[in-house]
Amino acid sequence: MAAGVTFGVLGPVEAWADGHRLPLGTPQQRTILAVILLNEGSVTSTGELAAALWAEDPPAGAVKTIRTYVSRLRAVLEPGGETIESVARGYLLRPGADRFDLARLRSLTAGLDSRVPAPDRADRAREALAIFRGEPLAGLNGSWADIHRARLSDLRAATYETLFAAELEIGLHAGVIAEIPAVISQFPFREKLRELQILALHRAGLRAAALSAYREVHQLLDQELGVEPMAALQDLHQRILRNDPELLPQPETAPEPVQPDVPESSRPATPAPRERTAPRSRPAQLPAAPTLFTGRDDELRRADQVLEAAGQRLAVVVFTGMGGVGKTSTALYWAHRLADRYGDGQLYTDLRGYGPGGDPLSPDAVLGSFLQSLGVPPADVPEGVEARAATFRSLVADRSMLLLLDNAATADQVLDLLPGSGRSLVIVTSRGTLPALVVRTAAPLIPLQPPDQDEALALFAARVGADRVRAEPTAAHDIVELCGRLPLALAVVAARAAAAAHLPLAAVADELRSTHGTLSAFHLPDEVFDPRAVFSWSYQAIGEEPAEAFRRLCLHPGPDLNVEVAASMLARPPAETRRLLADLVTAALVTEHVPGRWKIHDLLRAYGDELARDLDHPQQRRATLQRLLDYYLHAGRISDSRLFKRQESDGGEEPLPGVVLTDAEPTAWFADEHLALLSALDLAAREGFDRQAWQLSWVVRDYLNRQGLWHHVQMSQSAGLAAAIRGGQPAAEARARWGVAFAASNMGSYEEAHVQLRHALALYEQLGDRDGVERTRLFTAGVLDLQGRWQEALEQFRALLALHPPGSDPTARARILIGVSWSNTELGRFAEAITDAREVIGMGAELHPFRVADTWDTIGRAQAGLGDLDEATDSYRRAVDLYLEHKAPVWAAQSLRHLGDALGAADRVPEAEKAYREALTLVDNTAGPQAAQLGAELELLLSGLTGRG
Repeated sequence: MAAGVTFGVLGPVEAWADGHRLPLGTPQQRTILAVILLNEGSVTSTGELAAALWAEDPPAGAVKTIRTYVSRLRAVLEPGGETIESVARGYLLRPGADRFDLARLRSLTAGLDSRVPAPDRADRAREALAIFRGEPLAGLNGSWADIHRARLSDLRAATYETLFAAELEIGLHAGVIAEIPAVISQFPFREKLRELQILALHRAGLRAAALSAYREVHQLLDQELGVEPMAALQDLHQRILRNDPELLPQPETAPEPVQPDVPESSRPATPAPRERTAPRSRPAQLPAAPTLFTGRDDELRRADQVLEAAGQRLAVVVFTGMGGVGKTSTALYWAHRLADRYGDGQLYTDLRGYGPGGDPLSPDAVLGSFLQSLGVPPADVPEGVEARAATFRSLVADRSMLLLLDNAATADQVLDLLPGSGRSLVIVTSRGTLPALVVRTAAPLIPLQPPDQDEALALFAARVGADRVRAEPTAAHDIVELCGRLPLALAVVAARAAAAAHLPLAAVADELRSTHGTLSAFHLPDEVFDPRAVFSWSYQAIGEEPAEAFRRLCLHPGPDLNVEVAASMLARPPAETRRLLADLVTAALVTEHVPGRWKIHDLLRAYGDELARDLDHPQQRRATLQRLLDYYLHAGRISDSRLFKRQESDGGEEPLPGVVLTDAEPTAWFADEHLALLSALDLAAREGFDRQAWQLSWVVRDYLNRQGLWHHVQMSQSAGLAAAIRGGQPAAEARARWGVAFAASNMGSYEEAHVQLRHALALYEQLGDRDGVERTRLFTAGVLDLQGRWQEALEQFRALLALHPPGSDPTARARILIGVSWSNTELGRFAEAITDAREVIGMGAELHPFRVADTWDTIGRAQAGLGDLDEATDSYRRAVDLYLEHKAPVWAAQSLRHLGDALGAADRVPEAEKAYREALTLVDNTAGPQAAQLGAELELLLSGLTGRG
């Protein structure tokens, strides 16, 4: 039998079973659960749920939708032994008081008045406050959530008031003075909190500060609400001005106990005045949980697993990641969720490993603070880190405590702060990977990356409002991506968007686009929240060599890089480059996101590029860029010539010294590098490397075409043409125009293709380039074929074929024969088509496999035209196998589609369906608009088979 489900509304709406957080689903489902829980054992009507979800505008199917949400919640809760009951008037949920955080809060705070001794009041109030995991109902939107969030927040504020009042009675004025400003910032209009703050300052001898605090609240109430402070606060102010001695702490006398009605002589003597004692030492130092926290389910699940595996032993968990990725928020969220498991309290410190000014905190200083928090008088705190660490370990050995060591720079800051034994949890956050800590303690690292698109969008929506995001989904999506999905950057932009609610999100996105590649849009006066300052603290912590490597590598345009291009940019051997990359990974400036490939976040790249422009000589920067481009150009040229079995001119330029070229399998190299090649082409065009730009466009063209990535073909060839024209190179311009025509014909823009081919032909004729003239005429015939102008195409193909009789260059003759065969197929001359195509197959050893595959596809089409479906199936299958062998899934899917068409036309419906579904599987696993278009066509063809056969 399951132990039951525990519910929480004092933070995000959550449920746990067996120590694991349950997946409650959408915000709407969480709202349903929250409404039922907050009715605390009373029936919740369907109307009440509809009002919470949709206010006064429920949809037509509201009741059905609510039933669906409840059904989904039941499916999650019932395995844990809990269910939502259906009753006559609605729904009912009755968790035990010990399994609902609001019920536990009410139990702890009930009857906390002057009849309870102040130390006990303080203890119970702190225990109650530890139940909160952040802002109540965090993540829920709408008027219902706002109303109830305010009500639950008021309970929190009232508990703080009980705590501080009790601590003032005990005489802990300094503690109240230190803690109460953060609480006032959450509840600025709670006059009781202000009253307690002013009284604490006065009792601590800080009369001027007390009067200043009164002026501050008086001004706030006047400016914001137009009212005077309440009578109690005004009275306190007057008494401080009079220096009323009764405001100072008075000796405490225990109240006379109530006696039963017995004779005077039978009553016990009145007890002597009770000596004041400090409350037991149970620190509760965790800062407030993040009010807006979404996602991180995978990371928190892993952290829960680590904790579960530790059992009754000490557990250490390290959250790592780049600056601004949300380590502290994640750690605080998790810590608050677990706080009530650690009955002896929580200790917290910011180790200042990365931050504005000042040195990182030493273990000696932190231990001194921790010991005093655990009740050691200052005079009794020993000197020296070893003595303090030993005393600390002795004090916590038999305790159950939670320690959050935030913002560590090195393992040395952490090791002396670890308990030696006991059932405690230590949470560490660091930008670095702290290898010495991991080696010494076997602590698991939980790396945090920028959240995925959905999580980042939810975080942005929580800050600017879900309605604005729903109204402008495209702009919101763009903002998230332009922020690199980095939580810190999202918070900065969301704060500005929230402050300018009259502006559409599209305007915010436009501003970010206008400054893309820089950090200008994210600047804030407070450097704690300014990404440029946050990144600088990581950069300043590394040595000179890694710092120089970081600046140079940030010139890489992304999305990621291999060790060879990194070594080329740094002009260092690969082994030395790997060492520097490891240093940057340790500092969380670079991520090895898959083995052998490294990634730099967009905003970090912008920061590094700023540094490179400021610190490095322009010639050094340009040489780094040229080595980067030379690597992609020469490595790409090698892979292109191997993949397509052709000899490419090397252009006569050698790569700069320091460029590292290795022998890579060409298909795998292009698969890994084609996006980086496109980014390098764009970089070359921006930075004035025109020769590299048009040459890179040639290198990448045929691979992209064979992958069906025709929009990429179009953009790359257009960029290459612009660079060739700028460079005044007619031969390069002719080839680039040929490439633009290639892209246009693939996209169905046939007239544009003819225009470009006419320009290219004229340039080749001016240059006297016979091969260029012939290839352009061949391509023109191919475009005519694509237009369905098959007779015109056939005439041009035959004219070219006459220039290449049998026995001449087999590659050139094969190219033309493939066109002749295809045109004959389209004209219904199937036997002639097969004869020409089989001549091409006979040259197979001389040809690239793609040409052979194209030819088998043509043969299959012709055989199907003759009614030889079994032969056609075999030919199409040969084409598919060759395409797949050489990583061209879209072309393989096209051949399968042709096979399915032939089989369907012959009423061999089951076989046709099989071919279509096989093709659909291929395109479903392939990116790009061509794959998407083909997928839609296949779905339509499959639907047309329904009911046939």
